[in-house]
Amino acid sequence: MIVINEHLEELEKYCIKDPTLHPFTLWDLRNEREETDFYVDWDNGIRGYMLIYRGAAIPSVILHGSKSSMENLLQYFDEEKAIIHLPWNRRDIWKRDDKIYKIYIMAATPKFYFLDGEVKEVKDSKILSYLFENPEYLVEKAKTYAIIKDGFAISSASALVYLPEVWVLGAVITKKEYRNMGLASRVIGHFMSMAYQSTKNVALWVRSDNHIAIHLYEKYGFKVKREDAWINVSVDILP
Repeated sequence: MIVINEHLEELEKYCIKDPTLHPFTLWDLRNEREETDFYVDWDNGIRGYMLIYRGAAIPSVILHGSKSSMENLLQYFDEEKAIIHLPWNRRDIWKRDDKIYKIYIMAATPKFYFLDGEVKEVKDSKILSYLFENPEYLVEKAKTYAIIKDGFAISSASALVYLPEVWVLGAVITKKEYRNMGLASRVIGHFMSMAYQSTKNVALWVRSDNHIAIHLYEKYGFKVKREDAWINVSVDILP
Protein backbone atom coordinates (compact mmCIF):
# COMPACT_ATOMS: atom_id res chain seq x y z
CA MET A 1 0.00 0.00 0.00
CA ILE A 2 1.34 3.42 -0.97
CA VAL A 3 0.79 6.14 1.63
CA ILE A 4 1.76 9.79 1.36
CA ASN A 5 3.53 11.57 4.24
CA GLU A 6 2.77 8.76 6.67
CA HIS A 7 5.07 6.39 8.59
CA LEU A 8 7.77 9.07 8.50
CA GLU A 9 9.29 8.04 11.83
CA GLU A 10 9.69 4.53 10.45
CA LEU A 11 11.16 5.97 7.25
CA GLU A 12 13.75 7.90 9.24
CA LYS A 13 14.75 4.77 11.17
CA TYR A 14 14.97 2.88 7.86
CA CYS A 15 17.32 5.50 6.40
CA ILE A 16 19.52 5.76 9.50
CA LYS A 17 20.51 2.11 9.02
CA ASP A 18 22.70 3.24 6.11
CA PRO A 19 22.91 7.04 6.14
CA THR A 20 25.41 7.28 3.27
CA LEU A 21 22.74 5.93 0.91
CA HIS A 22 19.94 8.12 2.28
CA PRO A 23 21.44 11.45 3.40
CA PHE A 24 19.11 13.70 1.41
CA THR A 25 16.07 11.79 2.62
CA LEU A 26 17.20 12.22 6.22
CA TRP A 27 17.86 15.91 5.59
CA ASP A 28 14.44 16.50 4.06
CA LEU A 29 12.68 14.57 6.82
CA ARG A 30 14.26 16.85 9.41
CA ASN A 31 14.51 20.17 7.57
CA GLU A 32 12.41 20.31 4.40
CA ARG A 33 9.04 18.71 5.13
CA GLU A 34 7.09 21.69 3.83
CA GLU A 35 8.84 21.37 0.46
CA THR A 36 8.83 17.57 0.25
CA ASP A 37 6.33 14.77 -0.25
CA PHE A 38 7.24 11.27 0.92
CA TYR A 39 5.54 8.32 -0.77
CA VAL A 40 6.02 5.18 1.32
CA ASP A 41 5.34 1.63 0.14
CA TRP A 42 4.12 0.13 3.41
CA ASP A 43 3.35 -3.51 4.24
CA ASN A 44 3.97 -3.94 7.98
CA GLY A 45 7.27 -2.27 7.20
CA ILE A 46 8.91 -0.19 4.49
CA ARG A 47 9.27 -1.89 1.11
CA GLY A 48 10.43 1.26 -0.64
CA TYR A 49 9.90 4.99 -0.89
CA MET A 50 9.80 7.91 -3.30
CA LEU A 51 10.72 11.43 -2.23
CA ILE A 52 9.78 14.49 -4.30
CA TYR A 53 11.47 17.71 -3.21
CA ARG A 54 9.89 20.80 -4.78
CA GLY A 55 11.92 23.52 -3.07
CA ALA A 56 14.07 24.14 -6.15
CA ALA A 57 13.27 25.26 -9.69
CA ILE A 58 13.44 21.63 -10.86
CA PRO A 59 11.90 19.00 -8.56
CA SER A 60 14.27 16.32 -7.32
CA VAL A 61 13.04 12.74 -6.96
CA ILE A 62 14.67 9.89 -5.02
CA LEU A 63 13.48 6.30 -5.45
CA HIS A 64 14.59 3.39 -3.28
CA GLY A 65 13.40 -0.15 -2.76
CA SER A 66 12.72 -3.34 -4.67
CA LYS A 67 12.03 -3.17 -8.39
CA SER A 68 8.32 -3.90 -7.93
CA SER A 69 8.06 -1.33 -5.15
CA MET A 70 9.68 1.40 -7.24
CA GLU A 71 7.44 0.55 -10.19
CA ASN A 72 4.40 0.99 -7.95
CA LEU A 73 5.74 4.24 -6.53
CA LEU A 74 6.39 5.68 -9.99
CA GLN A 75 2.67 5.53 -10.68
CA TYR A 76 2.40 8.54 -8.35
CA PHE A 77 5.00 10.56 -10.26
CA ASP A 78 3.37 13.28 -12.38
CA GLU A 79 5.96 16.06 -12.58
CA GLU A 80 6.43 17.63 -16.03
CA LYS A 81 10.11 18.21 -15.29
CA ALA A 82 12.36 16.60 -12.71
CA ILE A 83 15.65 14.93 -11.94
CA ILE A 84 15.16 11.34 -10.81
CA HIS A 85 17.72 9.42 -8.76
CA LEU A 86 17.48 5.64 -8.49
CA PRO A 87 19.85 2.65 -8.43
CA TRP A 88 21.61 2.11 -11.76
CA ASN A 89 20.56 -1.53 -11.91
CA ARG A 90 16.90 -0.45 -11.69
CA ARG A 91 17.01 2.20 -14.41
CA ASP A 92 14.97 -0.01 -16.75
CA ILE A 93 11.83 0.82 -14.75
CA TRP A 94 11.93 4.26 -16.40
CA LYS A 95 10.28 3.70 -19.78
CA ARG A 96 10.67 7.15 -21.34
CA ASP A 97 13.53 8.13 -23.63
CA ASP A 98 15.24 10.63 -21.33
CA LYS A 99 18.96 11.23 -20.87
CA ILE A 100 20.46 9.02 -18.15
CA TYR A 101 23.87 9.50 -16.54
CA LYS A 102 25.71 6.96 -14.42
CA ILE A 103 26.60 8.35 -11.00
CA TYR A 104 28.83 6.90 -8.30
CA ILE A 105 27.80 7.21 -4.69
CA MET A 106 31.11 7.31 -2.83
CA ALA A 107 31.54 7.15 0.93
CA ALA A 108 34.37 7.67 3.40
CA THR A 109 35.07 7.81 7.10
CA PRO A 110 36.33 11.34 7.77
CA LYS A 111 39.75 11.86 9.29
CA PHE A 112 41.57 14.90 10.58
CA TYR A 113 43.91 15.88 7.76
CA PHE A 114 44.56 19.59 8.35
CA LEU A 115 42.81 22.89 8.89
CA ASP A 116 43.95 25.26 6.17
CA GLY A 117 44.24 28.83 7.38
CA GLU A 118 43.24 30.17 3.97
CA VAL A 119 40.03 28.12 3.79
CA LYS A 120 37.12 30.05 5.26
CA GLU A 121 33.45 29.28 5.81
CA VAL A 122 31.46 31.51 3.46
CA LYS A 123 28.65 33.58 4.99
CA ASP A 124 27.97 35.94 2.06
CA SER A 125 26.70 34.44 -1.20
CA LYS A 126 28.28 37.28 -3.21
CA ILE A 127 31.68 35.78 -2.44
CA LEU A 128 30.67 32.72 -4.50
CA SER A 129 29.46 34.67 -7.53
CA TYR A 130 32.59 33.88 -9.58
CA LEU A 131 31.89 30.15 -9.20
CA PHE A 132 28.09 29.82 -9.20
CA GLU A 133 25.25 31.57 -11.00
CA ASN A 134 22.84 31.17 -8.05
CA PRO A 135 24.94 30.59 -4.92
CA GLU A 136 22.33 31.58 -2.32
CA TYR A 137 21.46 27.99 -1.37
CA LEU A 138 25.10 27.20 -0.63
CA VAL A 139 25.13 29.87 2.06
CA GLU A 140 21.56 29.77 3.36
CA LYS A 141 21.18 25.99 3.73
CA ALA A 142 24.61 24.42 3.19
CA LYS A 143 28.00 24.88 4.84
CA THR A 144 30.43 26.16 2.23
CA TYR A 145 34.20 26.39 2.62
CA ALA A 146 36.36 28.32 0.17
CA ILE A 147 39.73 29.81 -0.62
CA ILE A 148 39.10 33.50 -1.22
CA LYS A 149 41.15 35.93 -3.29
CA ASP A 150 40.36 39.63 -3.70
CA GLY A 151 36.99 39.14 -2.03
CA PHE A 152 35.80 36.24 -4.18
CA ALA A 153 36.01 32.46 -3.84
CA ILE A 154 38.36 30.77 -6.29
CA SER A 155 37.88 27.22 -4.99
CA SER A 156 35.10 25.84 -2.81
CA ALA A 157 33.31 22.77 -1.47
CA SER A 158 30.03 22.50 0.39
CA ALA A 159 28.37 20.28 2.96
CA LEU A 160 25.00 19.90 1.23
CA VAL A 161 23.89 17.77 4.17
CA TYR A 162 25.37 18.07 7.64
CA LEU A 163 23.76 15.74 10.14
CA PRO A 164 25.21 13.76 13.05
CA GLU A 165 24.84 10.59 10.98
CA VAL A 166 26.31 11.87 7.72
CA TRP A 167 27.69 14.84 5.79
CA VAL A 168 27.47 15.15 2.00
CA LEU A 169 30.35 16.70 0.07
CA GLY A 170 29.22 18.56 -3.03
CA ALA A 171 29.52 21.67 -5.19
CA VAL A 172 33.29 21.16 -5.46
CA ILE A 173 34.62 23.65 -7.98
CA THR A 174 37.70 25.72 -8.76
CA LYS A 175 37.76 28.79 -11.00
CA LYS A 176 39.24 27.78 -14.35
CA GLU A 177 42.40 29.87 -14.21
CA TYR A 178 43.28 28.47 -10.77
CA ARG A 179 42.94 24.78 -11.59
CA ASN A 180 45.81 22.28 -11.35
CA MET A 181 47.25 24.19 -8.40
CA GLY A 182 46.05 21.85 -5.64
CA LEU A 183 43.36 24.22 -4.37
CA ALA A 184 40.51 21.70 -4.50
CA SER A 185 42.59 19.20 -2.53
CA ARG A 186 43.23 21.82 0.15
CA VAL A 187 39.54 22.68 0.42
CA ILE A 188 38.51 19.01 0.58
CA GLY A 189 41.14 18.23 3.21
CA HIS A 190 39.82 21.11 5.31
CA PHE A 191 36.24 19.96 4.70
CA MET A 192 37.01 16.40 5.82
CA SER A 193 38.72 17.69 8.95
CA MET A 194 35.63 19.75 9.80
CA ALA A 195 33.37 16.76 9.13
CA TYR A 196 35.58 14.63 11.39
CA GLN A 197 34.49 16.78 14.33
CA SER A 198 30.77 16.14 13.68
CA THR A 199 30.11 12.80 11.98
CA LYS A 200 31.47 9.35 11.20
CA ASN A 201 30.27 9.28 7.58
CA VAL A 202 30.76 11.44 4.50
CA ALA A 203 29.11 10.68 1.15
CA LEU A 204 29.25 12.28 -2.28
CA TRP A 205 27.73 11.88 -5.74
CA VAL A 206 30.01 12.08 -8.79
CA ARG A 207 29.53 11.30 -12.47
CA SER A 208 31.20 7.98 -13.29
CA ASP A 209 33.28 9.47 -16.13
CA ASN A 210 34.70 12.32 -14.02
CA HIS A 211 37.98 10.48 -13.50
CA ILE A 212 39.97 13.48 -12.24
CA ALA A 213 37.48 14.16 -9.46
CA ILE A 214 37.19 10.48 -8.55
CA HIS A 215 40.98 10.20 -8.23
CA LEU A 216 41.01 13.22 -5.91
CA TYR A 217 38.22 11.82 -3.76
CA GLU A 218 40.01 8.48 -3.49
CA LYS A 219 43.00 10.32 -1.97
CA TYR A 220 40.72 11.21 0.93
CA GLY A 221 39.46 7.68 1.46
CA PHE A 222 36.32 7.68 -0.66
CA LYS A 223 35.25 4.40 -2.23
CA VAL A 224 32.39 3.63 -4.58
CA LYS A 225 29.45 2.31 -2.60
CA ARG A 226 26.75 2.10 -5.28
CA GLU A 227 26.08 3.07 -8.87
CA ASP A 228 23.09 5.35 -9.35
CA ALA A 229 21.15 6.69 -12.32
CA TRP A 230 20.57 10.42 -12.77
CA ILE A 231 17.58 10.80 -15.11
CA ASN A 232 16.84 14.16 -16.73
CA VAL A 233 13.06 14.31 -17.20
CA SER A 234 12.43 17.01 -19.83
CA VAL A 235 15.45 18.99 -18.61
CA ASP A 236 19.08 19.25 -19.71
CA ILE A 237 21.17 19.44 -16.54
CA LEU A 238 24.67 17.99 -16.37
CA PRO A 239 25.37 16.24 -13.05
